[in-house]
Amino acid sequence: MNRTIVKILLLTLFIVWASGTDSFSQGKSGKNKNKKYKAKESVGPPPWAPAHGYRAKTRYVFFKDHDVYYDNEKGVYISVSGKGWEVSAKLPSILKGIDLKAAAKIDLNYSGDRPQKYYDRHKKKYQ
Repeated sequence: MNRTIVKILLLTLFIVWASGTDSFSQGKSGKNKNKKYKAKESVGPPPWAPAHGYRAKTRYVFFKDHDVYYDNEKGVYISVSGKGWEVSAKLPSILKGIDLKAAAKIDLNYSGDRPQKYYDRHKKKYQ
């Protein structure tokens, strides 16, 4: 009789323990519903791009009249700041008030991480 009680207690403890583990508490989908995900700040195309059917064909867009690059992959602007270059997810002040949909844009055939390294070449080629 004592063995039966011990077996029942052990079985009950196992069931209670198993129901508290992640694999059982996550539900059928296997995803923890309490897990929090950090959403991207910007989803979709940049504000100046067409909203419908936008597909970035190149990594960088060069706003030739304003000396600013936009990185489609990282969603950041690269602009002149003082004597150097600044990278920011926010629209650079030089572009505020500009109709970017109408602004002259060049899709650059460059996939590296520093298009500004070739700024002089781009400026000369696209002016």
